[in-house]
Amino acid sequence: MPCESKTFCPIPWIFQAARSNGDIRICCQANVTKNQGIIRKFDGTAYNVGVDNFNEARNAELMKDVRLNMLNGIWSEECSRCKSEEQNGLSSRRKYEEKNWPNFTFEKAKTITNEDGEINTAENPVTYYDLRFGNFCNLKCRMCGPTDSDTWYEDWEKLTGKTTYKETSGEVQIYREGNKLVSNAYNWVHNESFWKQLYNNVQNIEHVYLAGGEPMLIDRHYDFLQHCIDTNSAKNIIVEYNTNMSTIPPRVIDLWKEFKQVRVGASIDGMGKVLEYQRNPAKWSKLLKNLHTLDNSPPNIIGWIAFTVTAYNVNHMVDFMKWKLTESGFNKLNSFKNKPIITFHMAHHPKHLNIRVLPDDLKNKITKNFDSFVDWVNQSDLAENTKHKALGIRNSVTSYMNSESYYNDHWNYFKSYTTTLDKIRAESLLDVEPIFKDYI
Repeated sequence: MPCESKTFCPIPWIFQAARSNGDIRICCQANVTKNQGIIRKFDGTAYNVGVDNFNEARNAELMKDVRLNMLNGIWSEECSRCKSEEQNGLSSRRKYEEKNWPNFTFEKAKTITNEDGEINTAENPVTYYDLRFGNFCNLKCRMCGPTDSDTWYEDWEKLTGKTTYKETSGEVQIYREGNKLVSNAYNWVHNESFWKQLYNNVQNIEHVYLAGGEPMLIDRHYDFLQHCIDTNSAKNIIVEYNTNMSTIPPRVIDLWKEFKQVRVGASIDGMGKVLEYQRNPAKWSKLLKNLHTLDNSPPNIIGWIAFTVTAYNVNHMVDFMKWKLTESGFNKLNSFKNKPIITFHMAHHPKHLNIRVLPDDLKNKITKNFDSFVDWVNQSDLAENTKHKALGIRNSVTSYMNSESYYNDHWNYFKSYTTTLDKIRAESLLDVEPIFKDYI
């Protein structure tokens, strides 16, 4: 094995992740791959946190293979998103986790890994969880779908004419219960087997990432926080969220005060009508109020803008960053040293909303807009560090956008998907982002 590795990441040794349907996966970044990162048994079925043994899944064949590849400097297929992002100058999840877990080194990973890639799970318990407590959500974001939000069900039926959709464990049937479409594919969160295993390991947890659906709407999530407090474990745990900021109930602030640290990634992809278009039926005024609540929260709570870059909002991203720098009035959001002006990530999937789908001349216009943003920052009295970050964002976004084209394969579907969904939701992309007027 090499003495170091450019593909090493702590995730396969210390981490366990559950999709919204409970299927265990190696990492959320692997969702863009054919297997979507799902950890499977020999018969091909997925390990699921609702019914299966957590530790058995940790030594499944995929986990062992990925560990060995990392120790040998090989990119696994499951890690292709990080590979692509690093090749295009973006900050990948792998690099983030290396910094986040400085004590779990490449040398330590080698020491605890057997020749076949297996680890002793009793001696090396999970310290980091990624838990998606179902698909219960109050928004129906355009880059998401029914796997992430049950609010999508009605539009899904109208958009596709189907009452089924694909999940990692097969087709999900949605059916009408009263005046609402529902499914039973996400009930694992009520299985006591899951909670028993999680609670039995709570004393080892150092970091837990919570998403959904929308985690602030999941009642069992509050029970979990209270259990951490009651067992005197909260003081040792960092809780991290991805939340759409539609609600920040007072009780969650009170619970958060008891934890070592709380990190909140606010899924805000713009302002005003652009945000409301991408994350229907969000209301910008309400989200802005909740952002200020977060910005003025207790000192152990930190937050940042988690901006999902899509074909819809990539041009607007420039105006949003200007607003963030000069008008937002935030004191804490994205203010700490290792966070940029905004924290952004690419919507790699669905491909018809990836920024690489855009026509070349539209990409050129957007690139020039980012160039103008850098000029604007450089001519301002903003700090030199901010100017450096602005250039980094410009380089990362435009490099990724221009490095490959999905135009021939996915542009027509972008147009049909957008116009059809516009009709269903009584919206118009051209009203929201006029730059598309010559293209649709």
